[in-house]
Amino acid sequence: MARAAAKPEGAAGIRKLRSTKVRATATQRSVRGPGAADLSEAPTDRAEALVVAAFALFAERNFASVTIKDIAAAIGVNTALIYYYFGSKEELFRATIEYAVDRAFQQFRAHREALTNPPEIIAGWLENHVRLGDLIRKLVKISLDYASNGRRVASIDRSIRRFYDDEAAAVSDAILAGIDQGLFRPVDPSKLTAFISTHLDGIMVRSAIFPDVDLAGAVADLQALVWAQLDYQR
Repeated sequence: MARAAAKPEGAAGIRKLRSTKVRATATQRSVRGPGAADLSEAPTDRAEALVVAAFALFAERNFASVTIKDIAAAIGVNTALIYYYFGSKEELFRATIEYAVDRAFQQFRAHREALTNPPEIIAGWLENHVRLGDLIRKLVKISLDYASNGRRVASIDRSIRRFYDDEAAAVSDAILAGIDQGLFRPVDPSKLTAFISTHLDGIMVRSAIFPDVDLAGAVADLQALVWAQLDYQR
């Protein structure tokens, strides 16, 4: 008697997504809906397509109001397929967070390979928020929606925290390297990194509230403040 195929439980489904190199494009907006993230290549499998559709819905509405049926309907599949890959709405939501974080840092790391000094690395992270403004703005929005719903899940909290931990590591390492190289005046890297992260969040939230906000200009102003804090002369 043939054995049934093993079910990819939530964590395994997420690991599968992490191994995927390809991203969704604007050409799939008809499938994903008008609130879809601006990801750049087509999803390679059904699980990834589910994550992209879920990300669009969570960003357009919020974690509490989006149902498994809504997500299944957005991509034209049975709800059983979502439970097959992810097990629960919470696991799917966590997968959307992981997916967005991976996409944000994948772009940054790709650009970082061409960067040679600490100021360029810091500027690259700031500019990443302009290049991927739509994606990061929606990541911040769904994180805020989730945090305000009163129901916290430890695994989701960790996934959201990972974005900030990875950001802190990249930026603080660049600040320390710049101090060591005599490019920056001595400062507390942790405090300045927190300053940068907090102001980036504020810029992304404001640009979500007011679509006419000059995102590139606001990020450039933040960069000027950072250079002043570091006494860096370009």
